[in-house]
Amino acid sequence: MTLCGLCQGIPLEDLPTFPRPDNIIALGPRQSIIALGYNDHRSSRDAPGFPHHPNIDSLRRASAAGCGLCHILEDQVNRMILAMEEPQNMPSELVARHPRFDLWFARRFNGGDGFVVLTPSSAPRGSGYDVLVVAVMVFCCDEADPLATVFRGRPPKNTLDTAACHRFAGWITDCNNQHRSCAMPPGPLPTRLIDVGLEGSGDLVKLVEPGEETRGHYVTLSYCWGGDRTSATTRLNAASKKEGILLQDLPQTFQDAIVMTRALHVKYLWIDRLCIYQDDSQDWERESANMGSIYGNAYLCLSATSAANSREGLVPSRKTRSSVSLPHASNNCQGYIEACLLPTSSDFVKRNSLELNEEPLSRRAWAFQERLFSRRSLLFASDKVYFVCATHIISEDGIELTDRPEAGYTNEYPYRLIANQSKCGPVPHEITRARWYRLVALYSRRCLTFPSDKLPAISGIAREYGKVLGSAYVAGLWGNSLVEGLTWQPLGRCRAVHEYRAPSWSWASVDGMVDELYREIRPIASVLDLNVDVDGDNPYGRVKSGWIRIEAPLFPLFLVDYEGLVAKGSTGLQTIDGGDEGFYLMFDTISNQLHISRDLIKTMRLFSLVLAEYVGIGIKGWYFSLIVTPAGDDPKTLKRVGWHIGAQSQFGPRDIHTTKSIITLV
Repeated sequence: MTLCGLCQGIPLEDLPTFPRPDNIIALGPRQSIIALGYNDHRSSRDAPGFPHHPNIDSLRRASAAGCGLCHILEDQVNRMILAMEEPQNMPSELVARHPRFDLWFARRFNGGDGFVVLTPSSAPRGSGYDVLVVAVMVFCCDEADPLATVFRGRPPKNTLDTAACHRFAGWITDCNNQHRSCAMPPGPLPTRLIDVGLEGSGDLVKLVEPGEETRGHYVTLSYCWGGDRTSATTRLNAASKKEGILLQDLPQTFQDAIVMTRALHVKYLWIDRLCIYQDDSQDWERESANMGSIYGNAYLCLSATSAANSREGLVPSRKTRSSVSLPHASNNCQGYIEACLLPTSSDFVKRNSLELNEEPLSRRAWAFQERLFSRRSLLFASDKVYFVCATHIISEDGIELTDRPEAGYTNEYPYRLIANQSKCGPVPHEITRARWYRLVALYSRRCLTFPSDKLPAISGIAREYGKVLGSAYVAGLWGNSLVEGLTWQPLGRCRAVHEYRAPSWSWASVDGMVDELYREIRPIASVLDLNVDVDGDNPYGRVKSGWIRIEAPLFPLFLVDYEGLVAKGSTGLQTIDGGDEGFYLMFDTISNQLHISRDLIKTMRLFSLVLAEYVGIGIKGWYFSLIVTPAGDDPKTLKRVGWHIGAQSQFGPRDIHTTKSIITLV
């Protein structure tokens, strides 16, 4: 593919650096349009780099004539125009001031190899958005190219070949040798492991039991089962697996993990399906309770992020990226580099964690704590491979992110902050509990193959939080802040579970997303007694039953139709003495649409159990309550079915704080 005269004249090795913006906003579908603003109106907006095409017509002519780079840029311009023709994607001030589409080249803002293509906005200077990003491109080259010593980026591949394995292994070795906070000395080993041998050992591996005193390095695998249970270890076949397992008898993801482990020169690999007896409930319970230490002590976690099952392998079949080959000379080396198109948000949208929310593994509940506990992870995503440690994130195409807090994933992974408390001093329990509830909200977005795993799949993290909080763990909540924990809220309608999994007052009793549980409230209710019977030896795992004896205001509720705080057609409840205005409410698993649930609600005796008063700025005088109903024949034994908020006047003339009953919540 040829290049036009303008593209041939771009000084790729000596592009100007465009001033770092004061304001950045990501707009449009998938944050695809990046607008940059400057507080200093004297910034040279009219010449933000090396000049390229002066207008869109010139760009289109060069693209039509066969210029590969101009073709990519024309496609980006067309995407911008299409997105900006949809006003719902853009703020009005940006819709009214389209890009000028004279193009300028500059160095990437984050120091990465490649360049950014910019265009000034037609808005008046200083109006908020001075420059728009047209494209971000990264330089990549093959290992055999002379420029490989200059550019660290490599084109993402669709196979796990020897060169790729050795490159990834180099990342981990450098991390272990150069990052003080990441170094991993040999540590305790899990009960069972797969002995993979050395690189080139052949087609046979075996199951081993190293013994409690043995120390060493091992790799873990995080993956989606996808309904596939082939090659699972049981009590019956364990002896034969200790004799040897043929690689060809294992699913592709396991085979790839063995190849990668050998490339790391690590002897052992841990895979749950092979290292836990799948027909022994006691062994499963014991090993699943140790997930925190298994993943936390691992030398590396291999994450099959993009695979929906164990047959797909670590490396997916990837979509071809838009790219163009460019001649380049640097440090007395000459060759060709591949300029690959990146998402425009990659250089400008700051993240404290690597978010891969659309990947299959990111929807799996068990994988949540697997990633949290892993000190180092090699993530095989659908677009490229990422290496993540406590110091940085580096990707296959050479992008490196190092401007993160040393504590790690501050937004998505609260456990890492506990692990670093020794560095930053003690963290108040209130903050630690808030982080736990944030974590629960994130965990609730994930799915389980077996609904009964709701509490076990987060039990490893709960165990670590329990060490810090020093509190009893009660079916997903903490005993020393139980009233606060009871205020969890479903995000939309959750699904009821058919088999008992947790008390109705626990977020673990429903399937679906829940909101953060910790908020600015002052408890009114008092917990008098509580009990949770666990199912097995893991105090953070499955439960058989649970109840709370609680003293709190209790008000009967009845159904009304009204147009107030809730949308027309939704369900409304009010107290007998509280006037005509109903509460804003949400049921947990019952539809909030009156035409769907009216008949069911009319058969229920409903009560408002007032738990706490809001104390945040602007919401004082409002109360948080559970909607409860009798769980059986005993009118004082109730179960949760929803929640609501309301003002004092909505409860009637009686003082909420002095009107209390003692009930048992199950």
